[in-house]
Order: sequence, then C-alpha cells, then structure tokens
Amino acid sequence: MNNVRNVLEARFPGLYASIEKMLVEAEAHYNARRGQVASEFLLEHTLRTAAIAHKISVMEGVDALLPTLVALYHDAGKFHDGAYHQDGVPEEEHAALLAQKMLAEYGLEPSAIESVTAALRPLYDESLPCIGAARIVQDADRLEKLGALGVGAFFTKAVLRGRGLVDALVQMLSRELTYARVAPRSMLTASGKQLAIEQAPRTIAFFDNLLEQIESWGIASFEQHTIVLDEDFRTRDGATVRGMEVSIAMLRACPDCEGPLVLTHKREQGIKCERFTARFQCAHCSYASETSLCLPLLA
Repeated sequence: MNNVRNVLEARFPGLYASIEKMLVEAEAHYNARRGQVASEFLLEHTLRTAAIAHKISVMEGVDALLPTLVALYHDAGKFHDGAYHQDGVPEEEHAALLAQKMLAEYGLEPSAIESVTAALRPLYDESLPCIGAARIVQDADRLEKLGALGVGAFFTKAVLRGRGLVDALVQMLSRELTYARVAPRSMLTASGKQLAIEQAPRTIAFFDNLLEQIESWGIASFEQHTIVLDEDFRTRDGATVRGMEVSIAMLRACPDCEGPLVLTHKREQGIKCERFTARFQCAHCSYASETSLCLPLLA
C-alpha cells in the first residue's frame, strides 16, 4: 500500500494513519456490540480499493490524490455507531460527514473537502452526477471483488461470518458470479473496463473449477441457473440498456432429504439498491435457504 500512503503523506502528513485508526476502531466497535471475533476486514478492503483507485488514476492519466482519498473514506460510515445500516442512512452519507470533520482538522480548504464529499455521495445517490473521482472509486470498489484478489476476499469474508465452504457457496456465490459476468458492462472508466475484462473470467473459472472438484469428490453437487431480466435498465449515466442476467448457484438437491429444490426469486428496493433474492425450498421437507444481492448498476 506504499503508493496510497505516499500520495497522502506527501501532502497531508499523518492523515493516512488517522484514517486507518478510524476504520479499525469502527469495526472493533461493531464487533464488540455483536459479540464477534476481532477483525480488520473493513480496513483491508478499503486499502485494496484505494490501491486499485490509484492504479486506475495512473492509467487514466489523472492526479491520484482525490480518487485515493475518496476510496479511503468510501466505507468509513459502514459501521456507524457500532451498527450496520441500522438508521436507514447510506454509509456513504456518514462517510461524507466523517471526511468533512477529519479533513478540516488536517487543514484542507473547504473547496478541497467539498471535492471529497461531492465524490462520496454519488456512490449511493443515483440522482447526483457521477463524474471524476467518483467514477474511479466506483470501478475500484467493483474490481476489488474480481480475480484472485476477489476470490481471496470472498473466503476471508466467509470465515469472518462463520461459514463453512458449502454454506458460503450457497449463501454468497450467486452474487460473485453475477457481478463477475456483468463487470465489463458496469465499469465507468475505460481503464476499469479493461481491467474487468482481464479479471472477471478468472473469477468465473476459479469457481467453476471449485464446484467441479467439490462434486467429483462427492462433497456437494451444485448447479447453475441464469435468470434473464428481459427489461430496460437505466445506466449510471442515465441511458437505457436492455436486459441483465443474474447467475444463481444452488445445490442440486436438498441437503437434508435429497428431495428436489424449487427456485423462486423476488426483487425489492433496499436502502442503497434494488435487491434480488433467490430462495431454495425443498419440495419434500422443511429445508429452505436463500441468497440475495444488489442488482448491479450498469455503466
């Protein structure tokens, strides 16, 4: 993370360390309230996203300071007051307020602080123009979930949530596959799209191979379904595009009685996004499970 640290230290000595401390303390507060083991996943995800934002900035030929700074704050409000989305306020709004206060303490001019907060708020509010640094951070946040890096983060998150391998795949794999397959269509910068085209197939290939090996060794058997949403979707820039595919990974049979599983799905508006929920219900017993994801925003 030297590139990220060096960009900030060169202009605002001590700011990088303060942001790290804030993120660690926020997650510690959340874990303590939930009775969970200590973790620093928020910090690590943030630093990875900032590193990717720095890389995209260089590729795009723009000053990396603002995108890097916005990336470092983009999830700072995730565990506001030791909770997760409990007050119905998007985390980026809390992040903007935290950034505003901290950056003022480090002597940034009001116009510079406004540049940061103005780039944070469009990350959740589609009514605001998504330009400049916001586009870079949006792409960086999505790219962090792709390729070998994204696979590593997937399993780290599964462990932190106390999930075993099969349970993690049932609960979380549909989201990873959907995001990977739509990734090139969801990038807002030319460089982000180029990186997504490179990394997304690696995500898909890894999980395809994993599911194949799990089945060949008799551990569990999965099947994949594609749900086609054949309708118009509004892009982040206000255009209209047709169609989106949601990838569902589910067990071939009920893990309790080996009966057939019935797949149903629904959509509903959440705090920050439209949520897609797939439900797996056994036709013979009471087993049921479900997975949900935010429908991806298209570029």
